[in-house]
Amino acid sequence: MRPSRRSLQWIAVLAPVILALATTDTAFAEGITRVRGKIVDNHGKPLAKVPIMFEAVDINKKVGPVRTGKDGDFIIATLDVTVAKKWHVIPQLPGYKTVKVSWEIVNSSKEEVGKDARILGSKQEYPELQFVLVGDEGRNVVDFVLAKDAEFIAAVQEERKLKEGGAAGAAGAPAAGAPAATAGAAPAAPAAADPVRVPGGAESLKKAKELTDAGRHAEAIELYRGFLAKDPTGNPAAYYYLGKSLFESGDDGGAEQAFKKGLELQAGMKGAHFYLGNIYLKEDRAAEAAAEYEKEAEISPDLDAVFFNLGQAYDKTGDEDKALAAFEKAVTINPQKSEALMQMASIYEKKKDTAKAEEMYQKVIAIDPKNASISFFNIGAHARNENRNKEAVQAFRKAIEIDPTYAVAHRELGYALMGTQDFAGALKQFQEYIRLNPRAPDAKQIQDTIALLKQ
Repeated sequence: MRPSRRSLQWIAVLAPVILALATTDTAFAEGITRVRGKIVDNHGKPLAKVPIMFEAVDINKKVGPVRTGKDGDFIIATLDVTVAKKWHVIPQLPGYKTVKVSWEIVNSSKEEVGKDARILGSKQEYPELQFVLVGDEGRNVVDFVLAKDAEFIAAVQEERKLKEGGAAGAAGAPAAGAPAATAGAAPAAPAAADPVRVPGGAESLKKAKELTDAGRHAEAIELYRGFLAKDPTGNPAAYYYLGKSLFESGDDGGAEQAFKKGLELQAGMKGAHFYLGNIYLKEDRAAEAAAEYEKEAEISPDLDAVFFNLGQAYDKTGDEDKALAAFEKAVTINPQKSEALMQMASIYEKKKDTAKAEEMYQKVIAIDPKNASISFFNIGAHARNENRNKEAVQAFRKAIEIDPTYAVAHRELGYALMGTQDFAGALKQFQEYIRLNPRAPDAKQIQDTIALLKQ
């Protein structure tokens, strides 16, 4: 029975509430969580295309591989932690060994569950990590330093010296990564000038950056502002980090002022135009965002995230040809950039060029043929987290096309369809989810949604 006109009106009113209750951390109730990290070599160079396996401790279960992108970053958005309590995360790059593993585990209530680092010996005994459900506020982060076999012993000795000496990164170290609202890593931060004009300034900036990297932005902001009050012009990089923490805290206006001040003091500062573009894109000022990304592209021509975001900005302005060119550049830099391929497929779909759209889909599948459905699911989850429901629908449909029994993909497609006001389509997906997984922990919630959609 089709819903009545009055029922549809009620559903339209209640849909945002239902979607708000549906966590953006996909399959949260079922124990599905996210794990991300970065892999660099012992010289600090990001390592691309490194396969990473997730091996359950005490049971014969492996997940992966997932692979790092051009910037050394990796993410798995669908690790089922109900399968095992503890996991080994293992990079598998021939000719390399793992020198160090660092991890930070923070749950959805912002409580730190674990944070440590381990220097590995020749036996390569990886730590047993217990990941948590992260919701919107937590994180599971595992970072690696690898070294070529010939350099391994020297690299381990160097790491031990650093540990014993308590050495830490300088205030001008690279930025930790892009904000959650964007895809890919941010450009490296500008090198910091020596803050000799402020007594204790070096220590203050180092502490502030550590707080920024740990996500403790309110404390970091206070330290940055205290430093800049004493020396407002001697260290332009301090404005970059202040802007980054303000942006992560949701103070877009303050972040914009900080990045502009940094650029005023140091034209061509890496990363500042990128973040300004992110601010404008978030505020639907697409033309201004595109202009900022174009400026960043001149400074950081080898960073796929810049061109990916540039493509998003041009797509929002309606300039599809420039959007396609930008996404193509992102894929050229990073052939593993499946999100860019999906964006291109979406544009080709709008252009009614089904052949080119299918070509893009096939390229996504070719990146990881064994886990193609998971790849599309992850793309859809990322899009839905950013409220890009049309793109999420597109990705979830491809995941289901490859694996029709992918229950969670049916459920997430249902929520994405509700976001596009396609309530009849959402009903079918929720029904299929229950058919495939009748004992799901969130079965009652989904059944209630089905009952509402049937009215």
